[in-house]
Amino acid sequence: SSNSDIDDLFSDSQCKVCSAVLISESQKLAHYQSKKHESKVRRYMSIHGNEEPIAKRFKPSGDVRDKYKVCSVCNMTFSSPVVAQSHYQGKVHSKNLRLKTFGQQTPASTLKGYPCTVCNIELNSVEQYQAHISGSKHKNQ
Repeated sequence: SSNSDIDDLFSDSQCKVCSAVLISESQKLAHYQSKKHESKVRRYMSIHGNEEPIAKRFKPSGDVRDKYKVCSVCNMTFSSPVVAQSHYQGKVHSKNLRLKTFGQQTPASTLKGYPCTVCNIELNSVEQYQAHISGSKHKNQ
C-alpha cells in the first residue's frame, strides 16, 4: 500500500471511504473534519487491517510534530492529510504565517476598522463586525 493509495481514497474532489463527492472547499473541509468521516475511516481500516493503517503513517516520529496532524502556526489539528493540505494552502494559514514571521505590521493605533483578533481580520464598520462575530466562520475558530 503506497501514498498514492491514500490520495485515491481521500482526494480534493471525493472521499471514496464515505462515497462523498466534494464540490467546494468548505464542503471538503467540513467532510474531512467530521465525526462521521472519522468513524468510517476507522471502520474501513479495521476491515482492511492487513494493510498498514493510514493513521499510523501520519503519526509524528520522535519529537517532530507531523504537519499533516497539527499546524503549530495556527494551533489546529487535522483529521486527514487532505484537510491539512487544504489548510496550508488557505488564507488563514498564510496570514498567520506572515504575522508570525514578520510580526504585526500595523500598530494597533493606526487601525482604521474593527479588528477581530480571533480570526485575524479587520472589518470596516460596526455592522460588519457584528455580522462577523455572529457568523459561522468566527464561531468555528
